[in-house]
Amino acid sequence: MEKIKQFFRKTKRSYRALPDKKQYIEFFTAALTVPVLITVIIINLNNLKTNKTPSPQPQSSERPIVVNVPDSKGNNTVIQQPSNAACIKGIGPVSIDYPEESDIVNDNPIQIDINYEQGDYCAVVWSYKINDGKFSEYDDKSIALYNVPNGSIRFQLRVKSIVTGETKLLTRNFTYNGTSITPTASESAKP
Repeated sequence: MEKIKQFFRKTKRSYRALPDKKQYIEFFTAALTVPVLITVIIINLNNLKTNKTPSPQPQSSERPIVVNVPDSKGNNTVIQQPSNAACIKGIGPVSIDYPEESDIVNDNPIQIDINYEQGDYCAVVWSYKINDGKFSEYDDKSIALYNVPNGSIRFQLRVKSIVTGETKLLTRNFTYNGTSITPTASESAKP
C-alpha cells in the first residue's frame, strides 16, 4: 500500500512540475517541425519536376456510336455520333418527316419527326413555334405538341449549330382536326 501512495505522490509532483518543463517540450516540437517542412518542400519540388514531362494521350477509337431511334411511323432511324475528331462546322441535312405538307392530323399529342443525320457535322439544337406564337427554348429533344387548336397549323423549326451559331428555318403547314385532351385527376388526388 505504501508503494501505491509513493507512486501517486511522484506522479502528482511530476504533474505539478510540467509547467516548468514547458519550454523544453516547445523546443523539442519546434525542432521536429524543421525536418518535416524540408521533407514536404523536397517532395513538392520532385512532383513539379515529374509533371513537366508530357503524359501519353489515350488513343481514342475511331468507331462511331450507332443508336437506333424509332420514329412515330415505326421506322428505325440510325444516328451516328461523331468520334473525337473535328466535326464539320455547319448544319447537316435536316428535314421534318412528319407531318407532311398539307397533311390532316388527328393525333393528340402530335409527334413531330425531325430527321437530322449528324454524321460528321457538329451538334445542333432547335426551337419551334406554331402559328404566330413565340419560339421555344433551344433543345435537342423530340417534339410533341399537346392540345393544338383545330384548323390550319403553321409549324416552324429553327435549327442552330452549336459551334458556329448558323441557323436554318424549316416550315411545315398542316391541318389539325382532333380533340383536346382534358387533364383529369386520378382517384388518389381527389378529395
